[in-house]
Amino acid sequence: MADQNRRKQLASLLAAFQSPGHAIPIPELAEYLRLLRDLRIRDSDNVVTYGGHNLQQLAAALPEEELWLVYEQVAIAALDSRAMALATSLIQKIRKKFPKSSRTHRLTSMYLEACGETAKLTEFHKQILEDDENNEAILKRQVAVEKSKGSVSSAIELLRKYLDTYMLDKAAWEELGALYLQASLYQQAAHCYEELLLHMPSSIAYYVQYADIMYTIGGTHAPGHRADVIANDYRTAQSYYAAAVRMSEGHNIRALYGLCASASQLSGLKGRNAQSKDAADVADLAAQTLIRRYQEECESLLPHVRELIQDHSLSAASSSQNSLAILPAASTSKNSLATSPAPQTTALV
Repeated sequence: MADQNRRKQLASLLAAFQSPGHAIPIPELAEYLRLLRDLRIRDSDNVVTYGGHNLQQLAAALPEEELWLVYEQVAIAALDSRAMALATSLIQKIRKKFPKSSRTHRLTSMYLEACGETAKLTEFHKQILEDDENNEAILKRQVAVEKSKGSVSSAIELLRKYLDTYMLDKAAWEELGALYLQASLYQQAAHCYEELLLHMPSSIAYYVQYADIMYTIGGTHAPGHRADVIANDYRTAQSYYAAAVRMSEGHNIRALYGLCASASQLSGLKGRNAQSKDAADVADLAAQTLIRRYQEECESLLPHVRELIQDHSLSAASSSQNSLAILPAASTSKNSLATSPAPQTTALV
């Protein structure tokens, strides 16, 4: 909820900046840049437009420690936006102040990558790692470079080696999970989210993502695969969706859909693998909760939701789909009923 409020504040500030004839107060600009950093949002074009063009005023108003954070933020935004002159001047300023810092190494790596200097970039990474083989910033940058080249397998291998040393890095586990999903390696992705749940057992988003993966695994087995294995995957998904519903007090829409979806898959199994009455009752309650939530908050979509639930339950027993096609895109918001992009993993750069 706190992040949601900060995102609203961010949108309000940006709307004010974009108003015709609006002079940008430096305290408001500093707060805008601060919110972007706290929320780990790049918004590069706007950072260059508003931050890059007001650096002198920011330098006069901000304490020194925060000013260097702003310089780094604007430098990265300038690289993203191909404002190379601005990026060069800021990176030189940071390099002069912090010649051997991780911040400088990371920015130099990003600059060489943006310039397409592949040979220089490789040599630069090699030199840094010769002095410090566990340099966190450079190890992460190597992963980011492989990702930018589209080499998912190389990025996975580098990130696995990184996690051998920095096994408590939550952002790295998120990134590795996303890479495994991109490569359709669902069992390995599930392991990443098991690690994340150990780090943050109160994270509703991790419960839902893990449940999504287990649901998907349940649908990837070959025809004729052991029914008990398939049932176990769907039951695991169901239990984690149920936990997310409980933790969010019934407000996580994706988890409610997930309960309905996993129940409909289990309804097609027979014998001891069939769904228990208690689990079926929970799924029915989830469907009723969905209908009630849409009635209260988004009534225009209610007919589609009713049809979706009914059609899926009718076709689930014969379905061989292996993905969560009936679910809306994932949202980290507790109560969003609108389709929204899936949560992005924390960037490694």
